[in-house]
Amino acid sequence: MRRTPPVVVQVRPQPGLQALVAAIAGTTAAALVAWATSHLAWAWPALLLVPLAAAWGWRASAPAPRRLRWDGEAWWLAGPGSADETRVRVDVLIDLDHWLLLHTRTGPAWLPLARREQGAVWGALRATLHAAPAGPQDA
Repeated sequence: MRRTPPVVVQVRPQPGLQALVAAIAGTTAAALVAWATSHLAWAWPALLLVPLAAAWGWRASAPAPRRLRWDGEAWWLAGPGSADETRVRVDVLIDLDHWLLLHTRTGPAWLPLARREQGAVWGALRATLHAAPAGPQDA
């Protein structure tokens, strides 16, 4: 059986994704405040929490810079600012052709990846994700 070639990708924050999550968090907070003020008139100062919810959404959705590597046999994930790698099982949760959301069970880590950030390695990454085994079954 032929092995898939090695692939290395860098996981970096994506401002567009962070803005979407921040908008969802802010909108949810605004809806909750609107509901609260419709029942309790004195709850209007809670509007000050809406920007805090949006800021929290922005910060919470920023992935730590990591490196994901396929060596031809297993997936390896290096933590933020570390050369130490951990063998991981990688699952593709969302594949939109130009954007991927991966999840590693060992860690665990959510890894959003965009085609524009990965450049020429994008095709090899997607092919490897769908052709190679996910990783250790016990992870």
